[in-house]
Amino acid sequence: MSRKLILLLKMLALSAAMIGVSVLILKQREGKTTSDSQTEYFFAMGTSQSLTLYGVPASMRQGQTERIKAILSDETEKLISWRREDSETYKLNASYVAGEPYEEISDELYSVIETSLDIAGLSGGACDLTVRPLADLWGIEDKSEEEFSVPPDEDIENVLKLTGYEHVKLRDGALIIDRQGVQLDFGACGKGYALDKVREFLDTGNVGGAVVSCGGSILVYGSRDDGKDFKVGIRDPFKDDGSVRGYLSVPEGNCLFVSTSGDYEKYIEKDGKRYHHILDTKTGRPADSGLSSVTVTADNGLVSDALSTACFVLGEEKSLPLLEKYGCSAVFIDREGKMSFAGNAKDMYKDS
Repeated sequence: MSRKLILLLKMLALSAAMIGVSVLILKQREGKTTSDSQTEYFFAMGTSQSLTLYGVPASMRQGQTERIKAILSDETEKLISWRREDSETYKLNASYVAGEPYEEISDELYSVIETSLDIAGLSGGACDLTVRPLADLWGIEDKSEEEFSVPPDEDIENVLKLTGYEHVKLRDGALIIDRQGVQLDFGACGKGYALDKVREFLDTGNVGGAVVSCGGSILVYGSRDDGKDFKVGIRDPFKDDGSVRGYLSVPEGNCLFVSTSGDYEKYIEKDGKRYHHILDTKTGRPADSGLSSVTVTADNGLVSDALSTACFVLGEEKSLPLLEKYGCSAVFIDREGKMSFAGNAKDMYKDS
């Protein structure tokens, strides 16, 4: 089987699983959405996405939908994509000079880096915006099982010299990276950040409520047409069909961001062992904290997305101070299938 076909099958399987969770969020009434809402599914930022709007006049629905889809794809990618050659992040990675102030940075990207560095520091690098060289070395995101091999220890040690949030500093409106070869990558927080931008748009009015799913991150906003609570599914990490263990019930009138990181999202199985894509920059290897998934709720998308990664790397016990610092809640599922909670997540959780 060709590499391209294998990658396509993996992507379709992941998309189907994510859409399955979105359907749980959206379907409440005999398996379908309310009569005044419509759900659109599309692909952007390298992942499946879905969008449902409530309380929008029919004459405005298409325009509102297209605007949100643009935010989730082209506009966000042009700022934070490390792959896209016309993005600000790509140009930064390609043109900065080690040790010299990089001043050609927008206020928006500066803010994303600032928050990312704060989270990296408070988590001890568990969510590190410089992980890209390490991710490229492992290649779990895009290699087939036949192509994949565990990198030699020497290669890991060499690449770790190019990782570490400590190499990145912000000073007087400029960015300074002190080592050439360090690359910024916002994959651990980018989808949450995109949802923050969607929330800003929704706040401008003309939308009564919305559910927006962007890969492993979800925004629940406002109210449904029927006034019922929203339901955000918690996927069972041990089942490949996208089925859920339970769900978080979100009362109407709220705005909540929910992000999940798990070892089932992107992985390669080799010689009977699973190698997942969430890497620990302290060890240079896939994180081994005893967890299979972490779901974090927050009032900020970038924070929820980044903290789900950080908590997965740290493990439950070490995550608790970080969650408390940011006022977030979490649902943990360990490798034995045991579920536990932090913050008010237990009060929100319902069995399916």
